[in-house]
Amino acid sequence: MTNNKIHFTGRGFDFDITDDPIIYSILNLTPDSFYDGGVNSSIDQVLDRIETEQQYGAKVFELGGKSSKPHFDDISPAEEWGRVKPYLDAIQKKFPNIVLAIDSNTNEVIEEALKSGIQIINDIDGFNSAAKLNLVKKYHPSVVTMFNGRNFDEQPDTLEETMTNFFNKTIADLESVGLDKENIVIDPGVGFSDANTLQFDLTKMRYTKKMQQFAAPIMIAISQKSFAKRLFNADSEHRLIPTLLFEAYMAQIGGRIIRVHNVKETQELIQTYKIFQDILN
Repeated sequence: MTNNKIHFTGRGFDFDITDDPIIYSILNLTPDSFYDGGVNSSIDQVLDRIETEQQYGAKVFELGGKSSKPHFDDISPAEEWGRVKPYLDAIQKKFPNIVLAIDSNTNEVIEEALKSGIQIINDIDGFNSAAKLNLVKKYHPSVVTMFNGRNFDEQPDTLEETMTNFFNKTIADLESVGLDKENIVIDPGVGFSDANTLQFDLTKMRYTKKMQQFAAPIMIAISQKSFAKRLFNADSEHRLIPTLLFEAYMAQIGGRIIRVHNVKETQELIQTYKIFQDILN
């Protein structure tokens, strides 16, 4: 908990996340995502899902046109954007006030998304290029900047230092092109390591507490990740309970934006979390 107010803000939204987490729903529009590839196979299905998830309290909806699972097959910017645009057009028509994000590390797709009115860019590479920073400067979106372990030589003994250096740099870079900290969400990148070991994932989860030093909104993005397989030999259909328990732990130590596939269950988690906070107080 913190005595200072924490807001996540952007064009058309201002979420006070000082005490209570918010739900950030994942809408993968890909055939090959690790958990829900091919699930959102029709526009009407996605529109119905958004309507339902809004009733369960989801505040942000993130579109993704390319899988970023380990060893993913890259695709062209045209194919990636071609997957997203028909859904985006339909969503914006039916839900004109919706807060939308896109999960992309592709310059051309990021720019098309910004030109189309998407408010949040989630870059798994942490805006690590001048081209991306120039797009941020031009369009002034809100962002999610993630520590991608695949881009670093991760070592157990120096991982926290590496992450601290990364977040200091990425926040400074984003502030230098016009963003405020309340526009910048930071994500420790659980599950994004070439080694992909349980040790790295648990270190990143624990590091959530230290991330409060950056005074920026913190994302919890562990939904259905493979740490549950390494802990319990759980396949993707049986990872919900460990996911929820670890999300509750990360919320307790500072995470406030919960990026999830399972919105209804996450709403129940947040309600339980609030009761737990009342008991502690």
